[in-house]
Amino acid sequence: MGDLPPSYGTRKLYLTARDPHFLYAYWDLNHDQLVEGERSAHDGKIFLQLYHSNGQRLQQIQISTWSKEWVLHVNQPDTTFFSEIGYYRADGGFEVLSRSGQATTPRDTLSWRTDVEFVTIPFEFSFRELLEIIRNNMFEGEELAAALARLQKDGFSFPFAVGQRRSLTEEAHQQLIDYLGGDTIRRVQAGSGEIIEITRRSWQPAQSSGQWISSISSPFGSSFGAAVREFFMHVNAELIIYGGTSPDAAVRINGADIKLQPDGTFHYHFNFKDGKFHIPIEATSADGLETRAALLSFLRMSATTGNVDPTGQPERIEPLGRVED
Repeated sequence: MGDLPPSYGTRKLYLTARDPHFLYAYWDLNHDQLVEGERSAHDGKIFLQLYHSNGQRLQQIQISTWSKEWVLHVNQPDTTFFSEIGYYRADGGFEVLSRSGQATTPRDTLSWRTDVEFVTIPFEFSFRELLEIIRNNMFEGEELAAALARLQKDGFSFPFAVGQRRSLTEEAHQQLIDYLGGDTIRRVQAGSGEIIEITRRSWQPAQSSGQWISSISSPFGSSFGAAVREFFMHVNAELIIYGGTSPDAAVRINGADIKLQPDGTFHYHFNFKDGKFHIPIEATSADGLETRAALLSFLRMSATTGNVDPTGQPERIEPLGRVED
């Protein structure tokens, strides 16, 4: 494909990269627009396609007219992608309904850059909600995270608390270098796995010596700081139920009313603990004349060998539909 052609009107497809291995695609194309695309397609199908920046196609996924987002597994750090939504015409050509801007996955090695940019991305807001908040203040082709960082730095008023960057003192900076080791700072090609292992090996002496670094909480759960052995393991699970219906419909999950987004999408997210779950989901039309329902069943049975700890999780709402044996 070569160079990217111009965007098709107002961009309604977005691509975000927050992990070296995954991309997140979400779109504002509504149900009617996607249905019209299905009708025009020679095979009645709509596709989400992922490309490398040079136009080489990497993935093609058929999407539903009710779909609003997709997680794409790429496992390619420091790589630039873009995506398209469209359909195949009878002549075999791909008709593009919307094209995203480019997104680059983070590298999985230490960066050569020493400047730091901080951004607060609250977990209680969906990507779609964040996009609605700042849509009119985004630059053409600007990624969501970059726009959030820029606006937070400029003092934009957000409906959530924004963290403030604090600089390390010279003494704290030197303690950090001593803690990680000078070789670590100089080895800009060290992978994230190496950094974790180096940090683990340094944790116990730093903690016993009373250095300030020992007060940092671990992002890997309580086993990270307490482990004495070089080898460890922790694991856990979460469950996200999501879907969509008419924006004016009523949705209930296990009898509990669920708030819909303006476009009719909904989600329910909980920590997936051991047990059996039967979760009925029901949508009723605004006039009460039509009901559609689904029953989702899940079973988690955990078994471990050796010392395996649960990965730390944030507090979330209690799961619905638990079945007592």
